[in-house]
Amino acid sequence: MGEVGMRKAPKWRSWMPTSRQLRFKLQSTLARTFPAIGYRYNYFPDNAAPGLSPHQHLLTMDERSSRDLPQQVQAFFTEHGALEQSRYPLAITPSGHTQLRLHKLTDTLVLGSTGATVLKSQHRQIEAAAPNTMRFARLKDRTIQSAAINMLGMATGYRHYYHFLCDVAFPLLFLLEHLEPRTFPLKILLREDLPEFQREFYEFLTQDTPLLTLEECRTNERIHCKTLYHCSPAMNCEFRAPASEQAASMVATHYLAAYGLDMHKAPTQKLYIARNDAKTRRILNETTLIEQLEARGFQSVVPGKLTHREQVKLFNSAKIIVGTHGAGLTNLLFAQAGGKLVEIFPADYIQSAYAWLSHIRGLEYAPVIGEMSGAHQHFTLSQTAIGQILHEVDALEFA
Repeated sequence: MGEVGMRKAPKWRSWMPTSRQLRFKLQSTLARTFPAIGYRYNYFPDNAAPGLSPHQHLLTMDERSSRDLPQQVQAFFTEHGALEQSRYPLAITPSGHTQLRLHKLTDTLVLGSTGATVLKSQHRQIEAAAPNTMRFARLKDRTIQSAAINMLGMATGYRHYYHFLCDVAFPLLFLLEHLEPRTFPLKILLREDLPEFQREFYEFLTQDTPLLTLEECRTNERIHCKTLYHCSPAMNCEFRAPASEQAASMVATHYLAAYGLDMHKAPTQKLYIARNDAKTRRILNETTLIEQLEARGFQSVVPGKLTHREQVKLFNSAKIIVGTHGAGLTNLLFAQAGGKLVEIFPADYIQSAYAWLSHIRGLEYAPVIGEMSGAHQHFTLSQTAIGQILHEVDALEFA
């Protein structure tokens, strides 16, 4: 689900700039020095001027979690979460906090090539530019007459399951809740090749809002928008998304309603989330674990081989979930409170995003550490680790 498998690069490789980095530096310099070139070839730096101050600021709201991560969970990631602590060195972030700022922008471009929003008057884009997403391109002009919201997303990773559901969905729901688009025409700008889980999300938005419509944009177009609404979320930690129990519930309820699923049916399923379709982070001795779980009544599922409706329904009916850290666990958003997640990590890739999802959805959480990973982050489980998984499973079963 949106993951790409790569071998670990040797350390010396990090000392040398890549061709993309060199191109990015050259083109950024040209665009800053000669703005007309940037405009002509649709390459706009993001640091030409600070903030969105020339545009109308409509609203600021804080979204906060009501409870911190449990102490024992914080202690686990404090001891083992080196990946997370390299980005947040002071301490494991105990709670979620996102500040949402709603702006009304005027005279903008939306670039189909990258998904960026550009402020024409300032010759800059409001998203951070990056070597993987920016390059010179000639695009065809098109004008949108009604007000719009840019949901194209930056080109790299815009299809990623976790980031859409956890980072993108709630800010859009928040924006629409406060704009009340029932009173004026509003378009949501989208890419043509939307994955199923995104298309279902957007189409359900329009069902009871006749003035809200979807507008597909091609990669070779740049869209001129006189009025563009923009919600910028600032998170206290990238691993605390959605930021609150309420935000997670809003996203989950939206999908459950879209698929017409019973939100209150008692959960009974025991799920093992396999990664047969993943290029990274596979358990090399997984068969041994699966055999013992299936003997306990578990069903092995590969989320990427199911429709999105099937995934939502399955996780909403799950009592206990066992799986390796990966995008498939994003479906925890649809689990009901009172269940349990047993999350498996390779020893050198440990972070708390799904522990947080479990927490705000009211699930018990148990982490298990495997061996150090090799190529493509594949790893093995010791007999001790397998025993720990089975112990956690049995503990819920006989509680």
